Amino acid sequence: MAKPRRVLPAPHGLSRGAPVPWWIKLGVKLGLAAVGVHGARARALGFARPSYDARDPAKLLGAPPAWIGDATRLMGRRPRTILEVGPGRMVLRAPVLAGLGLEHIWFIDSADSAPAEAAAYQQVAALARSQGVPVPDLAGCTDRAAVLQRCHATLLHGGPSALGAIPDGAIDLVVSEAVLEHVRRDEIGPLLAQLRRVTAPDGIGLHRIDFQDHLGGGLQHLRFSDGFWASPLVGRAGIYVNRLGLSAMVGRFRRAGFQVEVPEATVWSRRPRGPARPHPEAMRPAADDLIARAVLEVRPRR
Repeated sequence: MAKPRRVLPAPHGLSRGAPVPWWIKLGVKLGLAAVGVHGARARALGFARPSYDARDPAKLLGAPPAWIGDATRLMGRRPRTILEVGPGRMVLRAPVLAGLGLEHIWFIDSADSAPAEAAAYQQVAALARSQGVPVPDLAGCTDRAAVLQRCHATLLHGGPSALGAIPDGAIDLVVSEAVLEHVRRDEIGPLLAQLRRVTAPDGIGLHRIDFQDHLGGGLQHLRFSDGFWASPLVGRAGIYVNRLGLSAMVGRFRRAGFQVEVPEATVWSRRPRGPARPHPEAMRPAADDLIARAVLEVRPRR
């Protein structure tokens, strides 16, 4: 496993969420999914909120310059193209990314949860303009398609095969934020192979990965068999994560043809709440169970 260059202590209550026992959260989410309240319907009713911080100006405006700054430092040149994996509602950042000088912006998501109305993007553009970002003029845009065209952005939907629309080596910068842990194990390999194909020879990938369960910020997800955890019901409930630890995730990237560095990891001082002994199908190195979050920098291996 790549050794983190910087280790941050996990704060108390990290990702704890509502003060409800994990098994109640699990039961409620599974029950709602079983009666058809999932996906777009759950989002409409407020039970599922992808990109919950999509209204936070710091996330809307702060992350893109940080990505570009990190990529410029690591590549030795400014990136011209970007691909964000799993943006959710953060497709809203398209005008911000365009205003920062990116010539083409790509998004890929498994489902469509981005706003369809132009007004949401125009509000973000106005906010960015007030902060000095020279965003495109979105006047006259009547829907998302028109906004994306004005921003030189393309939104793809589907699994790894959807990335076939992107030419080989066309992407200078690939980013994801708390997304890769949600990719099913059988799709991680194909996804990373596609990311390797589309990344420019001197390109860079910046991936923030959350290794906790999504039931209260512990390791409760390690108590279940693959048969249950990978079931369609768990997927519909929106709680599926692939249970790969940092060492396994680094290994998957390396097998896909990337060099991997871990510039930062958030680490628990002791193992968080979870089963005393994980299910045999969820076993992983003990050191992985102490890592709550990590940042990966990946480059095509030459």
